Amino acid sequence: MQGTVRWYSNQGFGFIDALGSTDGEAYYFHITVVKNRTVFKAGDSVVFEPTQSPKGLRAINVCAVKTKEATPCSPTT
Repeated sequence: MQGTVRWYSNQGFGFIDALGSTDGEAYYFHITVVKNRTVFKAGDSVVFEPTQSPKGLRAINVCAVKTKEATPCSPTT
């Protein structure tokens, strides 16, 4: 799934808005699920795998992308 970083804390967590989402919900993510430990800023484009946890929506396997023609993250990259 593609999205945009809504905001990212210097403490290593943030939220992603899914591309095309109109419901206002955001996916929580932590630096431990980011490929190559990329540090993000608001507005950065990403691809991620959406998941649901007992606490709400989560993003895993988060990768930064340079273009909108991104492909999902591979668990091995």
